Amino acid sequence: MQRRAGKILFPHLPTLEKAGIQDEVMQLLSRDWWQHLFFGINEPTYKEITCEVLSSFKAPREITNSFYPVIKFRAFGEDHVLSANDISSHLGFERLDDVARWDGSLLDFPKEVNQQQFWESITINGGRYNSQTSPSTVLHPLKYRVIHALLSSTVSGRAEKGGKVSSTDFFCLYCMIHGRRPIFGALFAGLFARQASYRVKELFAGPYITRMMKAMGYGDRLEGMTVVEHIYPMETLPKEIPAGRRAARHADDDDGGAEGHQQAEQDDAHEMMHGAPVLPPPQGHVFPNSWEGMHQHIEDMYGRLYEHQQQFFTQMSNDVTAGFSSLDLRMTSLEQRWDRQFPDDQQPPPPPF
Repeated sequence: MQRRAGKILFPHLPTLEKAGIQDEVMQLLSRDWWQHLFFGINEPTYKEITCEVLSSFKAPREITNSFYPVIKFRAFGEDHVLSANDISSHLGFERLDDVARWDGSLLDFPKEVNQQQFWESITINGGRYNSQTSPSTVLHPLKYRVIHALLSSTVSGRAEKGGKVSSTDFFCLYCMIHGRRPIFGALFAGLFARQASYRVKELFAGPYITRMMKAMGYGDRLEGMTVVEHIYPMETLPKEIPAGRRAARHADDDDGGAEGHQQAEQDDAHEMMHGAPVLPPPQGHVFPNSWEGMHQHIEDMYGRLYEHQQQFFTQMSNDVTAGFSSLDLRMTSLEQRWDRQFPDDQQPPPPPF
């Protein structure tokens, strides 16, 4: 499948000012880490190193810092292992041990947060939240749709999915609105895992891989590689949809069908992460990196096991039934042969002993 560079967006202040929402959007982005994400990482994408990293990407079962993922990849022919701390540091975010005094860092929604209630607070006619089908068109007010567009083309990397609010988008919106700091190392580990999947048509990980390579001392070796520029200002804002039309639009946007539900996200670092290929398929499987994700993973696994058992027993029952039917036919045939050889008015010969 042909891969292409996705269009990475950053806030365009004149456009926001013209729409009258500059102050609202910038208030959500006021924290240093969001400023760094959207304004501080503006590296070009180098095609060769991006393909090498993603094609060799693995997120194995080793875990550090209790539940923060460790990733493996090759760069310039050398194997590398990075923790979430390393990823954060290389991308210019604070390491977890540097912010240990501040206990607000999050890997997932706090247990006490009702996610459905939060979803209803930022949408109109949003229905029940589903990371595979909930559209961004129900987000309200407009500032949330703008933020979603920015997230989906950066740390979420799912702009091609037709405006769906992935679990990464949903989680980051919560962090922005409530002033919480996400663990960026884990978020970007999830981004790299999704971008390594062969199902992904658009690549958004390039600038972040470039920044990591420079931080790891490979800046000079990037010279001469094919440069892909795909970072643009967000000069066109999402259209505001009247509230009365949102319910109908919600149904229209749920166009994934069975295929959409099977396209898992596999959502972000809060769901299962799969290491798969851009060039040759790498080996390896990734654990969910939260207790909620692990619980869902186990439920799905047992569900598939139950389905396989049902299929096995059904097939076995059909085979046994077919066997008895065949035996009945053979017995009937033997009885008919006996009747032809020994009519009712004749006695069968005595046994030869």
